Amino acid sequence: MGEKIVFPDELQRNIRLAKKAMEQKEFLTSVTYLQKAYEMEMSFEINQLYTEALLKSEDFKSALQIAQDFAVEYQKTATTITTYVRILLLNQQFLTARKLVIQNSLLTKEQKKTLTQQIKQLELAIDLLDPESLQVKRQLLNQWDESLMPIITADWEVFVGQLTYPQFIGLMQDFLPKCRNNFLRPRLVEELVLLGCDKVIRCARWDNTIATINLKELKLPEEVPAYQKLKTYFETEIAATDIQLANYCLTELSAQLAVTYPFVPFTDDLKRWEQSYILEYQAMMGNNKAVAGLEKLADITKQKEKIRQIYQVIF
Repeated sequence: MGEKIVFPDELQRNIRLAKKAMEQKEFLTSVTYLQKAYEMEMSFEINQLYTEALLKSEDFKSALQIAQDFAVEYQKTATTITTYVRILLLNQQFLTARKLVIQNSLLTKEQKKTLTQQIKQLELAIDLLDPESLQVKRQLLNQWDESLMPIITADWEVFVGQLTYPQFIGLMQDFLPKCRNNFLRPRLVEELVLLGCDKVIRCARWDNTIATINLKELKLPEEVPAYQKLKTYFETEIAATDIQLANYCLTELSAQLAVTYPFVPFTDDLKRWEQSYILEYQAMMGNNKAVAGLEKLADITKQKEKIRQIYQVIF
């Protein structure tokens, strides 16, 4: 009898045939085999092969969708980061690519410089070829501003798609001084900080005044020192004795940070703000001494009431 032939399992067979098709530049065939393999095993190894085949077949949108399954894994080595940035750029996701390069500590200074230069070159081409898209973005901002409501993720992704860094900066310099949407403003300013913008710009505040902010000195919302101190205090000292009180304080604190950033009111007179959260809760529980204590914090209570009027519209 002849020697028994052992066939590889279906997964390995699909991978082998996909690689062979890639070598022969039959990219669509390779995609077909890798799609089957990926359905059998959603591993990072197969994901990389699958996205590369999709890129070779010029299906950039699908390549990004598949790569996003392992977005965290792609950011763990300089090589895979570079691959992920490439996929983002092929989908004209310039702002996301720029943030990834800026924030990742695994890239060397030279690697960051090279990738940033590539992003700038592609952005320049887009600025020259498609200036009309900027007007569409401007109209979208104005629509959001008039709504005075939070922005859903899908709409935000439409806005940042195909938007270059110079375009975004220009839009913000024009839009932020007149922005009235207190859910939109914090998100736009945070995006500027994440992008490493170092400009000084004018910006409307939640209390309808105008102020100047130095983006280079601005911290992300969760990194604001006053917020960190209050959050730690409520999570440790207050939670140790009254968990319901702590949860109330943390909820109020987070909500107020979300709609007032970057002009967070509790950065001034931190101790009195700390007391105000506690006394408010105690007053709601019928504590008369707390009610009397709040009278001494009338200036803070007044600010809080204005802030609550902003975020309570979504409830």
